[in-house]
Amino acid sequence: MSEITNHSAGRTNLRTTLLATVCGASLFAALCVSRPAAAAEDDADHPVVWVEVGGDFTQLNNSQELYLPPFALVTPRRSFITQLPLYTEKNAPVSWDGYAKISFEPSSTDWVFSASIRYGRNRTNRFQEQRTNQLTGTLGALAFDAYQDVAAQNSESHMVLDFLAGKDVGLGRFGSGGSSVISVGVRYAQFDSRSTVGVHYQPTNQYQPFHLFQASFTAARKFTGIGPSLSWDASADLIGSPQEGEISLDWGLNGAVLFGRRRADIHHQTTHYYEYRIRYPRYITYHTGSSPNRSKQAVVPNVGGFASVSWRLPNAKVSMGYRADIFFGAMDGGINMAKSENRGFYGPFASVSIGIGG
Repeated sequence: MSEITNHSAGRTNLRTTLLATVCGASLFAALCVSRPAAAAEDDADHPVVWVEVGGDFTQLNNSQELYLPPFALVTPRRSFITQLPLYTEKNAPVSWDGYAKISFEPSSTDWVFSASIRYGRNRTNRFQEQRTNQLTGTLGALAFDAYQDVAAQNSESHMVLDFLAGKDVGLGRFGSGGSSVISVGVRYAQFDSRSTVGVHYQPTNQYQPFHLFQASFTAARKFTGIGPSLSWDASADLIGSPQEGEISLDWGLNGAVLFGRRRADIHHQTTHYYEYRIRYPRYITYHTGSSPNRSKQAVVPNVGGFASVSWRLPNAKVSMGYRADIFFGAMDGGINMAKSENRGFYGPFASVSIGIGG
């Protein structure tokens, strides 16, 4: 049984560059945007609770192996097969993620306690049909055409939960309303990926004898992990005032180490049918299959960051920016053998925050 691995080194380098850019922008802002610290404002009217909701247009880093049965590799390839089944089997490259966060900021303190969730999912259902242009011309009603049909379904979901306790340490208070909060806490992550593929292949449109190849593939991959996390969130005022509205630059960096289990349940099989005459039953010349199921403890490092521009009011905030999060070695993307794969999410986001109380 043969499989082809979908290598995407160039795209991985791009994602790494984007993440480095976010980190660099954060450090640049910390060094270049700072203004002399102003006197602390009276926070008697500062909201105690903040509720934030938003969405991400997330591009996914998912490079798991794609299934390719051996009969699809026969050379020379039949003229009617213009494309291998690989495109049909690919997961969706993007998803729309939802985000929600609630923060509690006790009055007259620099402490911030928060809980947040990010969830996204996507699904693809593709069918590829390739066949000859015409039927066999000499067999009348018994004529048939050569073909290759591929059907594939893929689904993916991801969820990340964060519980943090942080304190504004006073480092880099960039003007009135600026902040620099260092937080520690716990991060929980769960990733699921499921694939189903079916291939039917009849290489010729000759009546007798004829060959028919069939292949099927199913995969269920999952990672669940939890571990300590550390984050830095900062904000610098650019223009405006807190009372009338202001524009600010926000940025942050985060890191975590997740301890969990990585699973992969795989099954694939290939069958070759042969029939010499229509009056005689077809029979199987070969049937092969494999069901590699793997489960392993995994330690998954995680790094991420964001940068955004926000419009702030005393009890509200609207933000737009870019976020990236990469989990190294989170998934088993192999088929017959284990293959460690990164899982990454990166793309633009927008959110709205409402302050309550104070």
